[in-house]
Amino acid sequence: MIQPIRHRHGVAASLVAILFWLSLSSSVVAEPASARLIIIIDDIGNSLEKGTAAINLPGPIAYSVLPHTPHSVALAELAFRQGKEVMLHAPMANAAHLRLGPGALTDSLNRSQLTKVLRDNIAAVPHVSGVNNHMGSLLTQRRQKMDWVMDILAEQGLFFLDSRTTSETVAWKAAYSRGIPWLMRDVFLDHEQTTAFVDKQFRYGIRLAQEQGFAVLICHPYPETISYLSKVLPTIGEQGIQLVAPSGFLLQQAEARRLVDAQRLVEVSAPACNQQDHCRPR
Repeated sequence: MIQPIRHRHGVAASLVAILFWLSLSSSVVAEPASARLIIIIDDIGNSLEKGTAAINLPGPIAYSVLPHTPHSVALAELAFRQGKEVMLHAPMANAAHLRLGPGALTDSLNRSQLTKVLRDNIAAVPHVSGVNNHMGSLLTQRRQKMDWVMDILAEQGLFFLDSRTTSETVAWKAAYSRGIPWLMRDVFLDHEQTTAFVDKQFRYGIRLAQEQGFAVLICHPYPETISYLSKVLPTIGEQGIQLVAPSGFLLQQAEARRLVDAQRLVEVSAPACNQQDHCRPR
């Protein structure tokens, strides 16, 4: 975490420090920003073969691991060794009452119970840097439960990605209120497991990234998806798209906000001049 500039010698020294930092950063700011694509592959942990194939994809993809599954630890370790980002795919109660598997966060849990289950889930997956919800169309509508979840994420220094399995989700609002870095899913790539559908959704994700500057895509380790991505990912640079990990993107955003805030401070504190070019403090 970048620490704020310390005001050892008052505002003047702080402004000098800010101006110096901005001058060092000017070459970065001057470069046109690439459209960023963030890809998360969910449901890692049940199949060693499918998980390994997904982790072997090129580029900084993130892998969201189901806790307490047969291959969760081995696959998280493999991803980490390859320099990939590891997330916890936290099972959360869904409106259809579908089976969640081990580590489920349900609506019936009180705060103490939910806290224990979530901490156990995080501890069960090595190298976790963030969390997203597995299912969760019911629990992510429960603001109190989401506040409890975000308290644990804040305690552990983790970011949150709202998979947005329901339009009524309040999970991202809870993360925002708690000051936790957060993202929200834009596109599901493969809820139909055909190459044609994955291609259509991926192209849509590329268009979104070009229009709004970034897009967050979620998919699964299905053979059709992995085969498609293995072919298309090496070509996205030709379209001006940069593939980034979720935490890398969040860091870029935070640094951009700090640049803007620093520039505003310089502008507000700079001396003002009248028509005769006589400068005076604001």
